[in-house]
Amino acid sequence: MNDTSIQLDAKKSAYQVLDQVWRGQSFPVNPAAIAGEMGMTVLEAELPETILGGLIKDAGRDAVIMLNLCDTEEHKRFNCAQKLGYYVERLKQHDECFKYVEFRVRAASAGSSVSESFADAFAASLLMPELAIRQLARKGMALSGMARHFGVTADALEYRLKQLGIDLEQIVAA
Repeated sequence: MNDTSIQLDAKKSAYQVLDQVWRGQSFPVNPAAIAGEMGMTVLEAELPETILGGLIKDAGRDAVIMLNLCDTEEHKRFNCAQKLGYYVERLKQHDECFKYVEFRVRAASAGSSVSESFADAFAASLLMPELAIRQLARKGMALSGMARHFGVTADALEYRLKQLGIDLEQIVAA
């Protein structure tokens, strides 16, 4: 599976979750509420500084997302959305049991796995859907206002805008 097909699959999966679970509620999207609706438990705990969070799913039990209590709300939201992406991707593989721990700095030599690429694209599409971004960009909303609207960091939004080919110069800086 190439990167483009992974990205498209993740985007489609995120939009299905938005349609079926979030059902047009307002922004910012709440990934923890979505996880709860999907039968998952989201816990925040003091984890070692090197760990962003994790996902645990044992056969016959509900999945649990672990978030690092020390992270900012924006980082916890994105991390939770990524773990939802891992969950959706593993379900597509018909896995009943899996564990994943995400470290703050991914090893550069390790590269990005299909699961990581899917989860990252899923999270971006879930929290910052393309149509909503394009609508706000056309209205001339400032970058900082857009980041607040979606409940993400300015860095995450800038990365998403670049992915979508939206010229940052057209977005009014605030």
